[in-house]
Amino acid sequence: MPDQYTDVMAAIERISQQTRHDLWKAIEEWEYLLSEKSLLKRVEEEKKARESKSVRIIPYEPHYREAFKSLNEEWITRYFEMEETDHKALDNPEAYILQNGGHIFVALYKEEPVGVCALLHMDDPTYDYELAKMAVSPKAQGKSIGFLLGQAAANKAVELGASNIYLESNTILKPAINLYQKLGFKKVAGHTTPYKRCNIQMELSLHE
Repeated sequence: MPDQYTDVMAAIERISQQTRHDLWKAIEEWEYLLSEKSLLKRVEEEKKARESKSVRIIPYEPHYREAFKSLNEEWITRYFEMEETDHKALDNPEAYILQNGGHIFVALYKEEPVGVCALLHMDDPTYDYELAKMAVSPKAQGKSIGFLLGQAAANKAVELGASNIYLESNTILKPAINLYQKLGFKKVAGHTTPYKRCNIQMELSLHE
């Protein structure tokens, strides 16, 4: 074993002499970087970035009405129950959202609608729009679709001259809360809500 160790060390040293960078320092760098984030995590991030390039965010069209409704009903009924305001928005999004100055966005992955969200116009002294009815199909999660939808909504609000966006959620939806925080939303309190399931309110300042 001592001889084999000597031979291995000598071989490594000889290789190191023929390279521009010291192998041991490179190994130390790799160990440090991998301790910060595992190789598996890095591979997952690369996959998400690659797949997100195949996602297109487009404005709502009438033939996406059923997708808008079914994607939202799927997550709402999984955790809560449908409420009166849900039915108003999902049964007739054109009248409830679009005709009231709002906007709806659809995420297409390989041309299939897999995510949606709405920007509702608010008659409020503090908030211009509400980010609402965001839903992503379970089969399409892990592709940054929620983030891309949120960005599209925020960019539209800026385009429309808005200053603040409001949203309501529930803390049981941890991935959603993490997403909103990543988009820049911060917790607020005291706004009136029509939803029984709402236990957290957040806002996004578009001029920070």
